[in-house]
Amino acid sequence: MKLSQLSIAALLLVSASAATAQTSVGTTPIRSIELGVKGGGTFTHGFTNIPAQSIGSVQVPALENKSNGIGYGYSGGLWARKNFDKFFIQAEVTYNRFVLKQKTDVTLDVNANPALANAIPVSVQPDLLNASLNIVSESVLESVNVPILFGKRWMDGKLRGYIGPNLIFVQKAEANRVNSGQINANAAINFPQTAIPATNSSTNLLNRYEAQNLEVKDFTYAVELGVGFTPINFLDVDVRYAVPVGGVYKDANITGFLGIATVSLGFKVF
Repeated sequence: MKLSQLSIAALLLVSASAATAQTSVGTTPIRSIELGVKGGGTFTHGFTNIPAQSIGSVQVPALENKSNGIGYGYSGGLWARKNFDKFFIQAEVTYNRFVLKQKTDVTLDVNANPALANAIPVSVQPDLLNASLNIVSESVLESVNVPILFGKRWMDGKLRGYIGPNLIFVQKAEANRVNSGQINANAAINFPQTAIPATNSSTNLLNRYEAQNLEVKDFTYAVELGVGFTPINFLDVDVRYAVPVGGVYKDANITGFLGIATVSLGFKVF
């Protein structure tokens, strides 16, 4: 099924069984079907552990990419809600931007990185020179999301709680890095300590040739839960949190954690 067809099907899910115009929660009547638009911000954090790997005859050590603060993005789209007496089902189609900030310190053989090897005026054998690098990265993922949420209302329908799967169709994934550090001295070959100026690099994480073992899946899924409040009839305020449990990377040996919080405003148009 194409993404556009799946998105339309998700929204129709909550409206297909509309037999009455209204239902009620407590003493408050509400529409059986509600439709609207929404927009807000995303707040992403997490860490990534990349196992050791070999590049030719050179061993690259395991990398621990630690969280480097909160990354800010956005979310916007359409939503539809089917209300029943005891619960509701809500489906959405949104376009999202998630930003993950990480940092790592690593010492590795200069031959493991072509940029380092090319910076040395002469070629050296493995295990003779190593470099200590400080890497600050910002990974950006843009996706079309289709959450299908099951929830319940309280306070005469003003307060909502919900949980459900979120289907994530990745449209763009890119890692931007700033590398700095030093090539460490080796007295045995009369090589002095040499500073490495800061350099910028970018990798398309959807391209297997660029990303290699960091290639990102073009589809994954998350578990999402949240709460919402309706202060006035046409306005929804929502706070939710999602964790991708389907894995982000194609390499199952890459582990870590990714958490995504979203704060949004929803406006009812029907």
